[in-house]
Amino acid sequence: MTQHIYYVKNPVVVVRKEEAEKIKNLLLEKGLLDDERKIKRHEDNVEIPVKIEGIKRLKKFKIKEQKSPIYRRYYPPFDVIKNEAKKILKKDEIRLLPKKWEKIGDILILKFPEELEARKEILEIYAKVLNCRAILGDKGIIGEKREPLLVHLYGDKNTETVHVENKIKFKLDASKIMFSSGNVDERIRMAYIANEGERVVDMFAGIGYFSIPMAVYSKVNVYAIEINPTAYFYLKENIMLNGVEERVKAILGDCREMTPKNFANRVIMGYLHSKNFLPIAINALRKEGGIIHYHFLCTDKNFPSLPIAEVKKIAKENGKDAFVISSKQIKSYAPRILHGVLDVKIK
Repeated sequence: MTQHIYYVKNPVVVVRKEEAEKIKNLLLEKGLLDDERKIKRHEDNVEIPVKIEGIKRLKKFKIKEQKSPIYRRYYPPFDVIKNEAKKILKKDEIRLLPKKWEKIGDILILKFPEELEARKEILEIYAKVLNCRAILGDKGIIGEKREPLLVHLYGDKNTETVHVENKIKFKLDASKIMFSSGNVDERIRMAYIANEGERVVDMFAGIGYFSIPMAVYSKVNVYAIEINPTAYFYLKENIMLNGVEERVKAILGDCREMTPKNFANRVIMGYLHSKNFLPIAINALRKEGGIIHYHFLCTDKNFPSLPIAEVKKIAKENGKDAFVISSKQIKSYAPRILHGVLDVKIK
């Protein structure tokens, strides 16, 4: 069967000059930047070339076509995987092939059906098409320490890798540490949100998902707390790998015990079940107040009214006023459940 082919002119997104670098990095991290073509700069605007397959994901941008268009042939990765698998699998098995995956550095993570786990040649196809040296099977996340439950399915048994995002290097063992590529927009947003010299407490720092980008791009001073010893090890590694030893202090321990009081300009609460930790975050802010970035799960029906009400109630119980600066849906977490974040001003 012939693969589906798209023939189109080369597209570009048009952005203001002051936003160009940020948008370029965002497109790069999403795999949408067409780096075979040059970025064109005009007096006020910049034209950034993008891949044709990404147009549907760029509806919020102004898109135009370059002059003297070049026609390209594009094969979606899953189409390539499926066509190769058809040589091996029975017709009723094709529907079992995973269409979604996480690629962390050169490690692939996907929900692989048990019916196909014995078919190593199928895993080999995924590894070859997606250019990965190992594949892990996703069985979910367990415990307060957010430990992924993964099984080795194929390739190299050494699953330590370096994942590059927004020019930040994250070293981790993909079999032991959670990393969600779906949160990339939020990590990039947080990288630029603070003012230079601010003091930040990251209560659930992990391997430095937010702490390190903020230290690199906003030049803040971060007190990064992590309870998981494995994540703490990689947090320290990533602090050194990105050259922010003078800006990020890694703390191993429970944030209920290790969070300083009357200290921070802003507090990051990246754990999705952190409502009970809000009083600690509020007390971590300077006496005159500050900003809390509060991550949560809620139903789509209750977004953002329920988490806003909860934050305001807890702030009032702790003698403070809470004003919501912004609310944002980060991604879908489960059917009708979403992962969101509130930026809250506490006074």
